[in-house]
Amino acid sequence: MQPAPASPIATFAIRAAILAGVWWMLTLGDPSSWAFGVIVITLAAGLSVSLFPPSVHRLRPVGFARFLAYFLGHSVIAGVDVAKRLLTPSLPLKPGLISLPLRLPEGGPCWLLANALSLMPGTLSVRVVNGRLTVHCLDTSDSIEEDIREAEVQVARAFGITLEQAGGDG
Repeated sequence: MQPAPASPIATFAIRAAILAGVWWMLTLGDPSSWAFGVIVITLAAGLSVSLFPPSVHRLRPVGFARFLAYFLGHSVIAGVDVAKRLLTPSLPLKPGLISLPLRLPEGGPCWLLANALSLMPGTLSVRVVNGRLTVHCLDTSDSIEEDIREAEVQVARAFGITLEQAGGDG
């Protein structure tokens, strides 16, 4: 039996607290910024809860730390590859879209995967619809699907999820 999702009010409070911490760091704790900051934080936290409602899936601290290490390492590797392609124009590019069914459950896990892929150089998540992820990549002849599947495994570990075989039409 899965736990129930957190209440929207609790989720709003947690997200507002995190955003307040970010605001405090960005403004270097300047007290004069808080009149505007409270408005921005309230709107951002409210929008966050409406766009990304509470989920039954929770990040696991150790799993998320491992995911961050994976993400940072692969971002550097992908960045070097993009830089190499930029500095060596003779390297072939075959940009295009790849669409594949995900094994992750809807909600937070799918969004973390899509957003992480968008932050990695050379890939951009286009959409996640009905359990299918569409990604634009610089070179479709690369092992993009294998890389996405590995990222999917890392996200699943961050949430403590066991992946099932992907459904759909492959």
